[in-house]
Amino acid sequence: MELRINHRIGDGIVDVIYFNDFDIDLKFDSVASTFSFKALFDPYNKVHAELYCVSHFHEATLIHEGETLISGFLLSQGFSHGSVKEMTELAGYSKPGVLEDCEIPPTLYPLQSDGLTLTQIAQKLAAPFRLKVVVDDSVASEMNKVIPKSTASETQNIKSYLTELATQRHIVMTHTPEGYLLFTKAKTKLKPIAHFEEGTAGTTFKMSFNGQGIHSHITVVKQASDDGGNAAEYTIRNPYCPVAYVYRPKVVTQSSGDDITIEEFGKQQLANELKNIKFVINTDRWKIDGKIIRPNNIITIFCPEIFVYKKIELFIESVKLKGNSQEATAELVCVLPEVYNGEMPKNVFVDSHENLPRLKRP
Repeated sequence: MELRINHRIGDGIVDVIYFNDFDIDLKFDSVASTFSFKALFDPYNKVHAELYCVSHFHEATLIHEGETLISGFLLSQGFSHGSVKEMTELAGYSKPGVLEDCEIPPTLYPLQSDGLTLTQIAQKLAAPFRLKVVVDDSVASEMNKVIPKSTASETQNIKSYLTELATQRHIVMTHTPEGYLLFTKAKTKLKPIAHFEEGTAGTTFKMSFNGQGIHSHITVVKQASDDGGNAAEYTIRNPYCPVAYVYRPKVVTQSSGDDITIEEFGKQQLANELKNIKFVINTDRWKIDGKIIRPNNIITIFCPEIFVYKKIELFIESVKLKGNSQEATAELVCVLPEVYNGEMPKNVFVDSHENLPRLKRP
């Protein structure tokens, strides 16, 4: 693992930083991935004093075997002193992470945008931070449609505002390893990159179902618009709360300004509820077929111990890479593909254990 600060890499003396116990959290549905590590700090080494300098927000790049993982900034330092020499703690995130920490600067006012595309709005807001905006071909047509009018709030951070506009168009706002702001779609139709099942050496599984965030019926109520548009109502069923067992209704309001149909808005609310179903896979390897495991990929799993009685597909939402001098592990946080692909889900748990008599205990 290489850590490059301010685009410099050492020759063995000047710019090399020796570090250990690092965590790298690669995220899909986020404007930034994060990293943290512990490094040796010599306060009397001029180069160390410069590279570790508090409040300098140095650029940092993490590279593993020639593959860039994160391009971002060092945000925080933690120093300590005691009878035993301790390592310094450093942490940071991808370059677009600044959009989550900052509101729209007054220099870009007015907050209302008329007749601009989402691409133009994103480029306008990213420009002061010297961020490059990348639009994937899969969403180019939606990104380049004119938005008649949109207005941000003075207290709304930039990431929140852009996410609001992107979500209405089934677009995911994320980032690239190079530190660009990326608009794209989830790759839920690709061939699975791996299969995991109970008994796999060096691998553990967890599944959590948070029923408090799941509702049987989601009803969307749309307000009448100022230009005479009619009010409307639409109800969508959540198969992960079968009405035969329990009744848990929810009502949400779609404002007249939302640029999607009431049915599409309902599907988005359902997709959000599916995030209450999480799968976590911990494994003792970082790579599959010679490549680092990354988010925005599909895997398959089979593990009756976590109530997965049949082989199912999952979408990798984030990957946490951990390492020290003794080991390197990866934690995959996965969700159902329907969280991102806009399709109506089928309950993978109900009646999946009907073939239990045909299963053999390992």
